[in-house]
Amino acid sequence: MPDYTTCTYTSELYEQPALASSSALNWPGVRLERYQLPATTLPAHAHEHHLLLVHQGTQPVVASRRTGSRVEEDQFRSGDVGLYPGGEYGPFGWDGPADIIHVHLDAQALETRARRDLDLCYFALQERFRSEDALLAQLGQQLLAATDRAHTLGKLYAESLATTLCYHLIEHHATFERRTAGASGGRLSAVVLARIDAYLEAHSEAPVTLEVLAGLANLSVFHFARRFKHTTGRSPYQYVLEWKIGRARTLLRAGELPVAAIGDALGFASPAHFATAFKRAVGLSPRAFQQG
Repeated sequence: MPDYTTCTYTSELYEQPALASSSALNWPGVRLERYQLPATTLPAHAHEHHLLLVHQGTQPVVASRRTGSRVEEDQFRSGDVGLYPGGEYGPFGWDGPADIIHVHLDAQALETRARRDLDLCYFALQERFRSEDALLAQLGQQLLAATDRAHTLGKLYAESLATTLCYHLIEHHATFERRTAGASGGRLSAVVLARIDAYLEAHSEAPVTLEVLAGLANLSVFHFARRFKHTTGRSPYQYVLEWKIGRARTLLRAGELPVAAIGDALGFASPAHFATAFKRAVGLSPRAFQQG
């Protein structure tokens, strides 16, 4: 029997710190890290949480893994992914410098999401030693970018990405069996949408999370995100950002508050972030919009 090193996250086996990490942001059910590593060989180990690796280095690397007497080997190029459910793995390594995004998914949280929200009676995530899945790679990169979003929409944005990631993994990288045919497809009522708008009105400067919005609709986060997109054509993150930009336009037109105070009142992390988000949506800077 091999001597396995037990860890919660595979990255605990590395000797160097992450270049970026979401650990301080407390994203529910997901943790992201980015590493730039030399040629490395990890010992046989068992990790608790599921691991999605996204390779984004410019140079391809050859990864290999030994399981008993069998050696598995493949070349990873930028955008290739590996999916490794929680469990035991033999020695694993790659032959050159690697720039890797780690997306760790809480195994129990994903299991609960699959069984509760999709009414599955059986669910098992499949291993992919190497796979080409552009959406998984894109979601990993967007989550990496979200580690720098220290504003009130940052957590909501990350939750939206994580929900999309989990749903994609369940649908395309797992074996499962549903108790009932079909998942949540209904639309949210006008009453629920009005309740959400009223909440945003009363808490314009506070952090907004999917959990809070889903609670206003009396739905799970997973069902809420899908029904919200089906109803409005936008993700909750897009909707909240558009709401805040709309409110900013009203306040700027009124001319009673300086630009910086408006951005602060709407929960943006800084005047620069407010100006960037506003210009992206409106085509003008807040100051130019107010003067115009």
